[in-house]
Amino acid sequence: MYSPTLPRRTPRRTSTGRDAGTPARPRPDDLLTGASDGIEALVCVRLAASTDGDQFARHLRGDHRVIAAWWVAADIDLMVRLSCANLPELNAAVAALRLSGGAAETITHLLLRPLEILERDTTEPECDPL
Repeated sequence: MYSPTLPRRTPRRTSTGRDAGTPARPRPDDLLTGASDGIEALVCVRLAASTDGDQFARHLRGDHRVIAAWWVAADIDLMVRLSCANLPELNAAVAALRLSGGAAETITHLLLRPLEILERDTTEPECDPL
C-alpha cells in the first residue's frame, strides 16, 4: 500500500524495456508445465443454496492453494485468491471449490502482473460553481 512517508522509487528498466523489479508475464507453455514460478488467480464464487457459509470456509482453510478470501456484497458470495504451480493444479483447485466446497458457480481470472502505482494524484477535482 502506498504511504506518503516512504520514498518513491524509480523503476529500473531491463534491456527488454520492462521494470527490473516486475516479473515477466508468464508464457502459456510455462503455465501448463509448471516451468514458471506459479500462477495466481482470483475466483468469483457463488455458493449453492444448500451450502452453508461456515462449511465453505472450512473447505477454504483446509486447501493449501487458498491464500486469501473475501465475502463480498455482489452477485457472487466470495472472492478467493488461489496460488498454484500450473494450470492443471488451478483447474483441480477450482473443481474442488465446486465438488468439495459446495460452490454452484465459479469464474476464474488469472493474475498476470501487478500494476505499480508510483504516484497518487492528490489534487481535488474541479467543480463547476452552482
